[in-house]
Amino acid sequence: MVTSLIRVFHIIDGLRVGGAETLMVNLVRGLPRDQFEITVGYSTPGPFIEELTALNIPLIHFPRIARIDPILVWRMYRAIQSVRPQIVHTHLFKSDVHGRPAAWLARVPVIVSALQNCDNWARNPLLGRTYGQTARFAHKLIAASEEVRQFEIRYTGVPSEQIMTIPNAVPIERFQGNQLQGRNLRQEFGIGTDAPLIGIVARLMPQKDHVTFLKAAALVVQSIPEARFLIVGVGPLRAELENLVSKLGIEHAVIFVGLRKDIPAVMAAIDILTFSSRWEGLPVAMLEGMASGKPVVATAVDGIPGVITNEMNGLLVPPQDPTMLAAAIARLCKQPALAQALGVAA
Repeated sequence: MVTSLIRVFHIIDGLRVGGAETLMVNLVRGLPRDQFEITVGYSTPGPFIEELTALNIPLIHFPRIARIDPILVWRMYRAIQSVRPQIVHTHLFKSDVHGRPAAWLARVPVIVSALQNCDNWARNPLLGRTYGQTARFAHKLIAASEEVRQFEIRYTGVPSEQIMTIPNAVPIERFQGNQLQGRNLRQEFGIGTDAPLIGIVARLMPQKDHVTFLKAAALVVQSIPEARFLIVGVGPLRAELENLVSKLGIEHAVIFVGLRKDIPAVMAAIDILTFSSRWEGLPVAMLEGMASGKPVVATAVDGIPGVITNEMNGLLVPPQDPTMLAAAIARLCKQPALAQALGVAA
């Protein structure tokens, strides 16, 4: 008996490397191709175009004029009519706000959105409630953590019964057995095998608060001069952060490596994974570090404490506190047995 494929149309803000984008690509990769026919629509180009093209996924580009763009709703509506999906799955703010009404207008049977962050903008009543109003066009919202779910209910006014929690996840097997690649990466950047290597894997954006990370790094090198700090990611704050490194006098200890596609090797290379975020949902890179057996030092914000229990499978510190962040990093550098135990537990 021949059954027709279920057509799924994913719509996402862009295909740059980030947590939401990684999760979307993992989902596309994991859906059985003998059951699903998948199309991806996006606004901002990025490296994931190449990966999706290799998977033979049809891509539709949506040019966007402004953050709120009525023409974008029309473009998405026309594309949805062309694809005729049974499911539209939107990811991130712009795709949610434009894609939900477009899918509703096109009478798509199932409309869902993925909610990844406890975004600060949602605390503004006008923005939060406006965003929440677009949720009435969706059948179900999927929160990346229970903390994200409660945040959405509180700040965007979405009814609790409309949001379900499906925690973010990563394929553990990708992050096992990469020791050789990790050693090669250290050699690539001239980092000795005995030097403590502290990494942060995140876009260079205000949310991730690399400023606090760098101020903590400056404190750590005072007591552990051989420590090195790897910053993986791209974003608009790079020049500003490079200037801060110079002002702090830690150019010898900090390495900006930009975009890396070999994240399993990065995780194998580092000794400690750090998150200095001001707000979060449930960061994918943190899960990747945990899957690699690395100890995590992170700020106790939003969805992070739902996964990291302080002193059990990682260390938690207050946000925007470089002194506490530095103390936690230095502690793990000086107590390798504790670092290993936390990584194993993670």
